[in-house]
Amino acid sequence: MIFTVAGFETRSLLRSPITWFIAAIMAVVFALVFLQALETYLEVQPKLALQDHPPGLGGYLSIQYCAPLVMVFALIAPLIAMRSFSDEFRAQTIALWLSSPVSTSSIVIGKFLGVLAVIAPLVAIAIGMALFMRLYTPLDLGVIGASALGLLLSACLFSAIGLFFSSLTRHAIFAVVASVLMLLLLWLASSAAGTSTVANVLSVFSVPAHLPGFFQGFISTADVCYFVLMTLLFLALTVVRLDALRHRGQ
Repeated sequence: MIFTVAGFETRSLLRSPITWFIAAIMAVVFALVFLQALETYLEVQPKLALQDHPPGLGGYLSIQYCAPLVMVFALIAPLIAMRSFSDEFRAQTIALWLSSPVSTSSIVIGKFLGVLAVIAPLVAIAIGMALFMRLYTPLDLGVIGASALGLLLSACLFSAIGLFFSSLTRHAIFAVVASVLMLLLLWLASSAAGTSTVANVLSVFSVPAHLPGFFQGFISTADVCYFVLMTLLFLALTVVRLDALRHRGQ
């Protein structure tokens, strides 16, 4: 049933003009950021040649092109996920889901996979632009692969956050605003590090604290676990929210 729900959600998203508009805007943003990074690399190449171990094009694109795209997905993923449950509330079809024999966890996971099926190709397009340069120069595929994993894991977390807030309100725009505010809190948590013990604990939940390794070509088990566990946390919160509605008969 999970894949049935996922297929329904994916088809629903692909039928929406908003999804295609977002995808078009994303493609333009990818191209602009990529061309800017490539132009900067050509400008600084004489200086890089003077270094003992200059970074290759793959490593440079990973930091200057792939890393900034995390911020783009932080805005776009909630926009794609915002209607997953908000539209169900507004159309009053959420009762059909909750009264169906499908378990709440299957509904949530299915909708999450449906959203991810739309976002994952966008990650592939972003990475594909970097891999295109392999036609002209060797690239460190390990670094590019680690960057792709970082983008995908962060997109999963952002989607799960958007899905959770979508389950709290019938107004999709409220879900987006709340998701962005939550991401802002997770982003700023690292800035409090070093001021107190509580702040240092909070910094563990900071998204930027777990991203640099991916774009430097180092995949840390701790960083992967952070994104997986945080994604599961927000999916679990969504399940709890829907279970509460189901028990109230809504």
